[in-house]
Amino acid sequence: MFCLFLRSTRYYQVALAVYVFSKSRPGADTLYLAVFMFLSGILKYGERTWALKCASMDNLRSSMVTTPDPGPNYAKFMEEYRFTREAGLQAEIVIEPERRTGVTTAAIAEETVPYATVITEALCFFVTFKRLFVNLILSFQDRTGSQATFLRLMPEQAYKIIEIELSLMYDTLHSKAAVIHTWYGRLFRCFTLVSTTTACVLFNVLHKGRPGGIDVAITNLLFGGALCLELSAIGMMLVSYWTYAALEGSICHSLSHLILRCLKYFRPESRARWSNSMAQHNLISFCLQDRPTLVTKILKLLGLKGHWDSWLYIWHIDVSSELKTLVFRELKDKAVSIIDTESYRKFSNHRGQWALQCKGYYKELGWSVEVEFDESILLWHIATDLCLYSDDSSDDAKLSEYVSISRAVSNYMLFLLVARPFMLTAGIGQIRFGDTYAEAKNFFAREMTRPDERSAAMMVLEVNAEITPRDVKGDRSKSVPFDACRLAKSLLELQPGKRWRLIRVVWVEMLCYAASNCRSNFHAKQLSNGGELLTVVWFLMTHLGMGEQYRIESGHARAKLIVEKN
Repeated sequence: MFCLFLRSTRYYQVALAVYVFSKSRPGADTLYLAVFMFLSGILKYGERTWALKCASMDNLRSSMVTTPDPGPNYAKFMEEYRFTREAGLQAEIVIEPERRTGVTTAAIAEETVPYATVITEALCFFVTFKRLFVNLILSFQDRTGSQATFLRLMPEQAYKIIEIELSLMYDTLHSKAAVIHTWYGRLFRCFTLVSTTTACVLFNVLHKGRPGGIDVAITNLLFGGALCLELSAIGMMLVSYWTYAALEGSICHSLSHLILRCLKYFRPESRARWSNSMAQHNLISFCLQDRPTLVTKILKLLGLKGHWDSWLYIWHIDVSSELKTLVFRELKDKAVSIIDTESYRKFSNHRGQWALQCKGYYKELGWSVEVEFDESILLWHIATDLCLYSDDSSDDAKLSEYVSISRAVSNYMLFLLVARPFMLTAGIGQIRFGDTYAEAKNFFAREMTRPDERSAAMMVLEVNAEITPRDVKGDRSKSVPFDACRLAKSLLELQPGKRWRLIRVVWVEMLCYAASNCRSNFHAKQLSNGGELLTVVWFLMTHLGMGEQYRIESGHARAKLIVEKN
């Protein structure tokens, strides 16, 4: 509907421009110039309208749906089998599954590959894995091919492939790339440049020798701006991954090498192709800093308090290379340890259970990950902060890294719960967060006038939580601060090294669970905002073979009818 509205609006604008120009009674010389400029403008309007159509999800899905596959002729085969048995012959059906090549994951050494190889691999994978955004399925051949590449890459280059893929997907959904990087799109670009240049030259030829004025100067200035825009558009079209992909497999090797050198200069491997940041929100800090004032009361009446809180209490940090490496290693270890196809799908349903079982703490702490997902996030978020403020400052660099990673993911997951609830599984996360915030704020206000974060954490840990809070309060309120206190006290019984290793892997597993269970249209939506870490993790999981998208695990079976004479 929106595309139809824009299309009709542009038709109206073109018609209006033609009407206004005709009313100005142009001379013959001006008419020739106008024809060239009108042709250029109409082509651009048509290109933009066609790009909007091509970028729609329905159009993308229909363009990627494969030819219907009826499979082997079952009815004919069973008819032959019946006729053979009725003829008194001994018949046996032998099933030969489709041959599949496995990946020997145990002995793959990581290696660094050239940037050109990274770009080529990303362009090849994009053709297949863009289907994720329109909920189309993948096969075991896709998994095998992807694993063969990703299991041998260094983490930095694995993420670079994903960044390029997401950049291409952004171009497809939110720019005119789907039209520009076609033979007719390139032809239109050249035509509009020639048309604008011709109009500019003709204008100056016709006005040569005539007395100039401010009108001529302004017209030349406008022509110069239009030519600069045309040249920059062609430059951006040429120096792109799309153009390199079109030339890389052709006979124009020198031109493809030139494009690659330009890509290395303008889009170096070290530069991130997405925001490379993760938002942060912290419950204890929010409780202590959010105080009622006249401004907040007015904003609440106007319905703007949520926007004010987002601006004031949500901040962003860079995604550290240590966090990226940890996620990659954890997922790679899972991919190597999985021995059957069913386990690939099961892993996406784990949100801390696997980590606790592997570390041997599921019996004591399993209750915290078996509740609803939004409750698990709040429990582990508060417990992470309580453990952080309970630990004495340590000079151990490795332990500090574990703490930093754990808190970064903890704050990011709370941000998703509060500000991006549509990216998590359905639940009552915002209600639970509101109840927890209200109980924590009342508790801090009663115990101390203006506590700092460490004092507030110590106050929570001092509460006797032997009896489950639900048994005392009932289940009307969904707040969880003192359930989190019970979890934190159990974690504090562990040695600091073991404690933070456990906390970080639980958070990584929760992050992966959230990534794989977020709907694809929300991943696509966030690309226009610079991308989310959640989307990057989702793509990484899929490239390593995990998730629900792989629905073809064995292919066509080849049945043979073996007939034996009696």
